[in-house]
Amino acid sequence: MSLKFNENGVFRIMQIADVQDGAKISLDTIALLNAALDKEKPDLAVFSGDQIWGRSHFKGDAAKVEKALREITKPVTSRNIPFTVCFGNHDRQVGLSNKEQFEIYKKMDGFIGEDTQGIDGCANHVLEITQEDAVKYLVYLIDSNTSLSVGYDNVHKNQIEWYRKTRDEYERKYGAVIPSVVIQHIPVPEVMQLLKEVKKSEKGAVQGFRNHAGKWYVLNRDMVNESGFMRESPADPMENSGEFSAMTEKGEIKGIYFGHDHNNSFNGKVNGVDLGYTQGAGFHVYGPGLDRGVRMIELHSDGSLDTYDIRYRDIVGKKVREKIRFAIIQVMPTNVYDAIHRVIKALIAVLGIAAVILIIIFLLK
Repeated sequence: MSLKFNENGVFRIMQIADVQDGAKISLDTIALLNAALDKEKPDLAVFSGDQIWGRSHFKGDAAKVEKALREITKPVTSRNIPFTVCFGNHDRQVGLSNKEQFEIYKKMDGFIGEDTQGIDGCANHVLEITQEDAVKYLVYLIDSNTSLSVGYDNVHKNQIEWYRKTRDEYERKYGAVIPSVVIQHIPVPEVMQLLKEVKKSEKGAVQGFRNHAGKWYVLNRDMVNESGFMRESPADPMENSGEFSAMTEKGEIKGIYFGHDHNNSFNGKVNGVDLGYTQGAGFHVYGPGLDRGVRMIELHSDGSLDTYDIRYRDIVGKKVREKIRFAIIQVMPTNVYDAIHRVIKALIAVLGIAAVILIIIFLLK
C-alpha cells in the first residue's frame, strides 16, 4: 500500500502503546481508541508493542489470540486505516511467538507490516511516505526485543546494522538522507538525559531502579513539553547497544517514539532528536488514570514534525465503564521493585503500630 502526504504536505501517524489486554478486551480501551480515531483521523496507526499478554489468559490458543488481536485492532480496521505493529516484551507471553502473531496480523484488512529476515526480532521494517512519487519520509518499526532474566533487552547489533544499511541505500538512491522517525517499544537509554536527578524529598520525584537504583528523578522542564508527565522511572535497557548513537550519525532521524512505561508521556530533544514516551492506552493494566491515551506524530514533507498526546479524559470524559476494576488497577505497582518497596513500607507501618500498642500496654500495667 502506498502511503502519501496529503495536499498540505502532512502525514499523520497515531501511535497506540501498551494496550496489554487479555482474552477479554476492555470497553474503556476501545472507547479511547474509537474517540481518538474519530477526532484525529490518522493516515496510519502503529501499535507499538505489548498489545496482549498473559499465558493464563491464552495458554497458547491461537484462536483466542486472534480473536483478541482482531478486537483490539477493530477500531482501526473498521475505519479502513492502514496499520502496522512492533512487538514489546509481553506479547510473546501468551504462548505464541511473535512470528506466529505476525502471521495473524497479516490476515487482517489494512495491515501493511513486514518482517525483515536475517536479523533479530520480528516485524523490523521501514515504510515510505511519498509525495509526487518521491520518498519524503521514512518510518522505521524496530523490535526492541524482550525481558532479560533481570531488566530489559535492547535493539541488537544486527538490527542497528540493518538500519544503517537501509539508511545508506536510500541516501545513494536519492542523493541525500531521507528524514525519518523510529517507533519501538522499549526506550533508548538516552531518554534519561531529559530528566534531572533530585533529592527523594523533591515534589513529584520518582524512584529509579536497576541501572538507576538509589536515585530519584523529575522531568527537566527546560527540555520537555509543557504538558508532559512522568509518574514512573524509565525502564530503559540494561545495556546501551549504541542504537541512539547510530541514529544520530547523519542527522536524518527526527524522532524516536516508544511506550513500555505506561505512566509516562513526554517528549524533548536530545542531540537534535525528539525522544518521546507514549502513555499506555490499556485499561486492564496499570496506567496513568484518565490520562491514558495515544500519541499523534505529524510528519511534514519539508522534513519537520510535530507531536502531541490525546488523553481519555479530554475525548471520552471522566467516567469509566468498569469502575471497580479501574480503581483496583490504579493502585497496582508498576514493577516488582515497587511492589517490594510497598510491602516493606506496609510492614514497617504495621510493626510500628504494633510497637506503639505494646508500649502502651506495658505502661498501663
